[in-house]
Amino acid sequence: MNEKLLEVNIELRKLSEKIKDGSVKAEDAQKELDTLKTQKREIEQKIAQANIPTEERTTSLADIKKAMIEKRAITLNGTGAINQVKELQKELSRKKEILNLVRYFYGPNAATNIPILSPGLATPATAAEGATGINADTQAALGNKSLTPHAFVSILPVSAETLSLGSINFEAELPAIFADAFADGFAKQVIEGDGTGLNFNGLFTGLVNNVECSTVGSPKIADLVSLALTMKDYTDDAVIVMHPTVYSAIQADATVGVAQLYKEELIRSKTIEGVKVILTGYAPSETATGSTVAVAGRMSDYGLGLASEITIEPIKKVGDTNTYFQAIVFANGHKIIGKNFYGLKTK
Repeated sequence: MNEKLLEVNIELRKLSEKIKDGSVKAEDAQKELDTLKTQKREIEQKIAQANIPTEERTTSLADIKKAMIEKRAITLNGTGAINQVKELQKELSRKKEILNLVRYFYGPNAATNIPILSPGLATPATAAEGATGINADTQAALGNKSLTPHAFVSILPVSAETLSLGSINFEAELPAIFADAFADGFAKQVIEGDGTGLNFNGLFTGLVNNVECSTVGSPKIADLVSLALTMKDYTDDAVIVMHPTVYSAIQADATVGVAQLYKEELIRSKTIEGVKVILTGYAPSETATGSTVAVAGRMSDYGLGLASEITIEPIKKVGDTNTYFQAIVFANGHKIIGKNFYGLKTK
């Protein structure tokens, strides 16, 4: 171990001489210098630990008998060995598959305007040969959907002890920690954002078109089939979003016959009539009368505007040993064309 320490010291001396004589720039050598210093510190710590005197333990039968007679309790009293894991473990969060399906609009813009042709042209009519005076279309209209990004902020206070004395490089973990937090928030907003204030307009909010369940109570497999077939009439790449609790209620449908075949398809491939079903805890689970229990649509018709990447700023306060890491992202989300989405509503 001493030989390794000597080698590192030699390398540090060589690097220092190179910097002094100008053969290597200080900024270019900084990374190598940091690595060598880290190695030196680790070796010195190992040497120090190896030199700690070990306590001799008496295990004579007389001592054991004496302790048993006196009914003394032997405890660690802080002398136990400690294994400090250097990998940060994080709490599980819900999967965010929905964020991989929506349409993104990137750029540092105060607003993003998306052109929309809605409604489209009316159905063309027949015309006789040489006909004149045919009326022009009065139905089609060109408009736009505007996405105005709003600030989403997360502030994490971290103690000086965590940053300086912790066994992990906590600052290096921050981008992943904040990224997961913002992804969690955006997935929730995309699905259940209520459109009020600065919130996203989510998939389950303000639906224009709905398919009503055939009977009162929890939805049946036939209701889900009806929703899937409605979307299949418009597009082949639609998905259905629902809560696992609603999915379980549908699987509990006692209807036999063809319903069993649909339930088997749903179990095996998480599709219904070929339409992909996404189960997520972000979706509402309420099945009371008038509740929207599932939403079907083409997710590329949902726009998510991101005006910036995550920016993380360390902030210090006078008289405060904590460092406040402030992360900000500017974003907004909305259904580009509301008519392209259908909800399944309980009766």
